[in-house]
Amino acid sequence: MKLNSMSIYLLVVLGALHIPMAMANDLQLQVDDTSLLNTKGVKYIHSIEKSRFNPGIRAQHEIEGSYSRTVGDKGVFMKDTVTGATLLVPNALSTGPKSMEALKAELPQFLTDDPDKHSAAVKAYLLEAGIPANEVSETYITTTMGGGGPIGAGIQAAESKLLWYTTHLKRSLNGIPVEGSFAFATLDNQGKSFSEGVYWPAIPAHVVRKAAALKRKLSSTDVEQQFRGKAEAIYPNAASSEAGEVRIVHTNAGYHGKFEAEAVYSLVVRNPEGGKAQIVRLDEIGTPTIMGDEVKAALEDSAKKK
Repeated sequence: MKLNSMSIYLLVVLGALHIPMAMANDLQLQVDDTSLLNTKGVKYIHSIEKSRFNPGIRAQHEIEGSYSRTVGDKGVFMKDTVTGATLLVPNALSTGPKSMEALKAELPQFLTDDPDKHSAAVKAYLLEAGIPANEVSETYITTTMGGGGPIGAGIQAAESKLLWYTTHLKRSLNGIPVEGSFAFATLDNQGKSFSEGVYWPAIPAHVVRKAAALKRKLSSTDVEQQFRGKAEAIYPNAASSEAGEVRIVHTNAGYHGKFEAEAVYSLVVRNPEGGKAQIVRLDEIGTPTIMGDEVKAALEDSAKKK
């Protein structure tokens, strides 16, 4: 790393004041903002005014606690007033058995049976609404299918029909994935949205710089092996895990505590006996990192087991 005169001055001051090693390491992880495409993550808050959702007739606006809702005969558009996250959920279908034809008649008609065209349309819609284009790295599709037949016969793939696609946008900053942010939508044959969700919080500049520096640091095989060794010392099953990656992670859309965002080295540690995999995150000096929402979830889970 090239040091300019200001950097040299700072290092001299650090040595004179005996700044703790963790803080010195943090300083060494800084990078020049001019080398970054994204110097910070831009916040976007979706709203019903920007949405293509048509609530239908007799739409009503409700507020309950930390949530505001617009309720219509076609669905509910909900906003978390604390985090800014939004979710659009279509109304439930009428109950009782029905044929595939009757089911499709009751459901919105999909925009297209071409997943690429659907993804292009959803991306254009959400970017026009205000999602920062240079923070969208790629899209992916989930598919909802429907079918008929006897319950005892199980799923019959040959009888299944496409109901709709949902396109999801992936967020990244300078090529580093942002875990926890989301934006997705499902469009009907009129280009209207009948299912969508958005949570795109601001990511502080110092977190973006730290993530870029950590990625550069871990480009060294030796350094990455050191990090894996630290993970294995705490989580023995990490020895058989796949290669990790640098990510920016933040608290989830429903968490009402203090917002947190961190640059981490993330590993998926699988249970050799099956069961749920564990995500292990290490900060820039290899210390395990647990977010505030994860602590809350763990405490709630522990309380339920008592």
